[in-house]
Amino acid sequence: MSEALAADLTTFDDAPRPGATPDGNSPSHFGKVLGDAGIHVPSTLYNEALALARDGHLGQAQARLQMLLCLDADDGDAQLLLAKVHSAQGRWTEALARLDAAVTTGVVPPAGLREGLEGQIRAERTREEEHRARVAAREQGELKALRHETRNLRGETIRLEAELGEGRERERAWKIVAISAGVFGTLVILFLMFTSPPTSSIPVPREPEEAAAASAAVPAGAVPVVGQVSPPTPEAAVAPAAVPSGPRTHVVGKGDTLGKLAGKYYGKTSQWEKILAANPQLGKDGKKLALGMKLTIPE
Repeated sequence: MSEALAADLTTFDDAPRPGATPDGNSPSHFGKVLGDAGIHVPSTLYNEALALARDGHLGQAQARLQMLLCLDADDGDAQLLLAKVHSAQGRWTEALARLDAAVTTGVVPPAGLREGLEGQIRAERTREEEHRARVAAREQGELKALRHETRNLRGETIRLEAELGEGRERERAWKIVAISAGVFGTLVILFLMFTSPPTSSIPVPREPEEAAAASAAVPAGAVPVVGQVSPPTPEAAVAPAAVPSGPRTHVVGKGDTLGKLAGKYYGKTSQWEKILAANPQLGKDGKKLALGMKLTIPE
């Protein structure tokens, strides 16, 4: 639709102006009329164009020569001068076209002008081709660099995806281990809870001194009850057990403390520091006391 609209707008159906005579208003007719009147316009325009070109006003010289050629299209000298003007402007193709038009009118161009114009045209084409080649090479280099960068990014993406997958697998494995350890610990606790005997049924071992005191406290002929400890007599609770003289060795049993040992061997629990001083392996405060440890009991 836009093409049809453009065709309608460019239709040359305008009406001609009145008052004109056929073949009476052409530029060549104006030149002839002015020449008959003694005014040689082509020569005037040519001389002005030549003077302007010599002064470096190439644009004005070109305008004068184009006006001259409108009046006389067969003016070979004007065509040749316009070719020189175009050559000075660096418009080599247009200059060569004007030179060819001048040659068709019988004008002999200066020697070497055509060769120079053709050489300039070839050089310009060569420069254009070299420019296009440089542009193409730069574009190829940029494209190659982009492809290389794309390959690097693709490889980096693959590596990161692999590391991410390995991380997920390690996380899954740790979760399984944690869950298994929790289940196993729970089963162990339940097993111990249901298989361990009651605490009250386990007999508590006693030191030989305690066993002797208990035996002495049992009346003659009485039958001791298993698992039942007779209460000590007031004398036994107050008086310390008879012990031989000199340093003694005691193996730490269940429930032993330095205070209990001091009460057992010295009759006073406040003498525990004496035992602590004789056994440096217990540490400064006796916190390293452990079951089965051999202690030296000084006098």
